[in-house]
Amino acid sequence: MTDVEDVLAGRGVDFDSAFAYALSPSMLRLIIVFLAGWLLLPVGLLVFFTPELVVGYSGIVREAVGMIIGLVIIVSAGALLVGGLIGALFKTIADGNRYAAESG
Repeated sequence: MTDVEDVLAGRGVDFDSAFAYALSPSMLRLIIVFLAGWLLLPVGLLVFFTPELVVGYSGIVREAVGMIIGLVIIVSAGALLVGGLIGALFKTIADGNRYAAESG
């Protein structure tokens, strides 16, 4: 385990630089996209399972429309959630590879 710590210490990665990287503008945008998906997903599930909140209690057609609206919100939130997570992971790996190529 100390070998990994020695390699990281030799590369100059510490708490301050990692925190600054996590709060850089491009990573911050990806984190905001992820959080937007994370917050919209429960809203979409609520609308899907209780469409009466959106369209009222007047018939199966209106409830079906409410469920479709909920499904659209769920799919959009899932895309934001997965896109933000995969984007942040890809950016971290790509930047790490670029840093390793430059320093190494």
